Amino acid sequence: MEDIEKELRELRADLIQYATPMTYADRKSGIEQLQFTMDDFCEAFGKKHQPYAVRLRNALTQQGITSLSDFLALTPGQLLDLEGVGPGTLQYANKALKKLGIHW
Repeated sequence: MEDIEKELRELRADLIQYATPMTYADRKSGIEQLQFTMDDFCEAFGKKHQPYAVRLRNALTQQGITSLSDFLALTPGQLLDLEGVGPGTLQYANKALKKLGIHW
């Protein structure tokens, strides 16, 4: 039981780094002028982490989210609600965005 509680505390600490106080409107208006596409984003995951990119893209496509700006307007909580998206996917997505010079 202690291991599970420890793992949950670590997960919460990891997720806090993805949280942002910006509203949806703030996020949307600040990212409409992106120069990158979803293809660029998925490629930035790197070969080693492509399975995460594929799962994320499939989950987003099922929800009608096909642009990087629409992805960036989502909160981590909204992403975690999607089937196939977990904390690891968020971690690698954040790293991919950093490679592109995008702060999320």
